[in-house]
Amino acid sequence: QWAEKKTKKSVKKTGGSKTTITTYSYNKKWSPVVINSDKFQESYGHDNPDVMKYESSTWTAAKVTLGAFNLPSSEVSRINTWTNKPVPDSNNTALPSGVKPYGTGYYFGENPSSPQVGDIKITYSVVLPTDITVVAQQKEGIIAPFVTKNGGSIDLLKTGVYGKDFMFDAAKNENKAATWLIRIIGICVMYCGVSMVLDPIVVLSDVLPFLGNIAEIGVSLISWVVAIITSFVVIAVAWVFYRPIVAIVLFAVSGAVLAVPFFLKKKGSKSVSGEPTESTELLV
Repeated sequence: QWAEKKTKKSVKKTGGSKTTITTYSYNKKWSPVVINSDKFQESYGHDNPDVMKYESSTWTAAKVTLGAFNLPSSEVSRINTWTNKPVPDSNNTALPSGVKPYGTGYYFGENPSSPQVGDIKITYSVVLPTDITVVAQQKEGIIAPFVTKNGGSIDLLKTGVYGKDFMFDAAKNENKAATWLIRIIGICVMYCGVSMVLDPIVVLSDVLPFLGNIAEIGVSLISWVVAIITSFVVIAVAWVFYRPIVAIVLFAVSGAVLAVPFFLKKKGSKSVSGEPTESTELLV
């Protein structure tokens, strides 16, 4: 099918105004769902089929067991060891008109070597019986999430055979990674917010192009400093009671970053005040 790619480029004009230039490009790609070409910026010559002649489907076994216990569908869907399933011999299979064997599946179209818009590739994948490790609750013949006293739940599943220590360590590492990802996103959002607040300074400075570029760099640096300090303080406040040492370290880092500009300013003042003495000595 045809797929649309939109690229935006912002161009700064004299006086601080910005113009956004949007470029649209089109290329063919395989897609499991219909791409609506009516919403394309340039739909002429990029028409896609309105419906899929053959749609993707997934079938799940009615009964999947782990030892003597049944696995609910929520657990079965997390087993993702998919492998290709070869199709039956075409000599013994009646195929619909226009469908031909291709690789490990079927092809609906004229020439697989030169695919056209509207062609369809059909392949089959299957999850075969495999070893899995589950940390959950055995309840009335099924595996179910274990509900903790504080209302949380424990429901861990991995393909392969592992010990309980590995499972819990892996879960902790995943939680840490997710937590840091959220923190980084929060810092970036904070940076965007501070940049938007200070953006008028850049707009006013753009009257002179070189001055606008300097102001843009300065605003960006200030925004990052404010975003990092504010985020560290918020994280530290949240950890005061649970991880006081980490909170103290974050407070200290925030204070140090905040003190750097004042330290540099003070150092610069001392250097300036010492210049007349050096000049006097040179004149003598």
